[in-house]
Amino acid sequence: MTYTGCNLCQADNSSLLFTKDSLKIVKCLECGLIYVNPQPSEEELRTIYKNGYFNGTWQSDYLTEKKLYGPRFRERLKDIDSLKTKGKLLDVGCAVGYFLEAARQDGWEASGVEISSYASEFAKKSGFDVFTGRLEDAGYPDKHFDVVTLWHVLEHMRDPAGCLREIHRILKDSGVLAVELPNIESKRSKKSGENWDQLKPREHLYYFTPGALRRIVEKTGFQVVRVSTLPKGTHIGEKLEHLGWTRMKKWLIRFYPLTQWIKKILLRIKKVAGEDDIILLYALKAKPE
Repeated sequence: MTYTGCNLCQADNSSLLFTKDSLKIVKCLECGLIYVNPQPSEEELRTIYKNGYFNGTWQSDYLTEKKLYGPRFRERLKDIDSLKTKGKLLDVGCAVGYFLEAARQDGWEASGVEISSYASEFAKKSGFDVFTGRLEDAGYPDKHFDVVTLWHVLEHMRDPAGCLREIHRILKDSGVLAVELPNIESKRSKKSGENWDQLKPREHLYYFTPGALRRIVEKTGFQVVRVSTLPKGTHIGEKLEHLGWTRMKKWLIRFYPLTQWIKKILLRIKKVAGEDDIILLYALKAKPE
């Protein structure tokens, strides 16, 4: 375990919010950033993200999972397409390559970074160029990518600001940064407290509010274009298979159009109810003054 100060403002002045799984979750008294302190070492994190993290039963059918995640990927790519013409896209934390496949189909030259050797090998088998390890160790050239995405990844980093600075370096001028992660300021989080389903201190080392995410992105050289909060998705098939209901999941795929119609209705209800479980941010690499 490693003791750390605040990654956003570098202050060493925090108060304890929760203790969960024998780990302390604290809040910086200077800027409000919430994080795990002390944090797992790099070696401990590598142990967490070994094969078992990705190769559960829900990964058994690539085509099925890709179809279930497809609508969300298309929504994100539509947002990205509105900000940038097609070019080179890097997905940091690409897992087994679901988003890479969607980006490639959308016309992007897609590649990835993934810390799990199991997941990265899976993505490579689909023909993608994937670096296995940390982004900071990949050694990409300056101003190499048009877009860099982090879908539920930044909260896993030991040094989010360092990761964002590296992304700033490898992005072309006016390149797009896209970040999605859990919102610790959400209604669900406030209601659930230490039982919030995203409070996973062995995996999620940082917990952002919309304001904190905006500040750390701006501090590392980006101009924020849009920050929004969204309801948590309804990945029905994934949830059922985690419960062991593989046969029911196959039924859902068979009736996929119906499940998507139901999902749209549920998401609309959640939006009307003001659910705000997820933060979605788009930013541009600021041009040098």
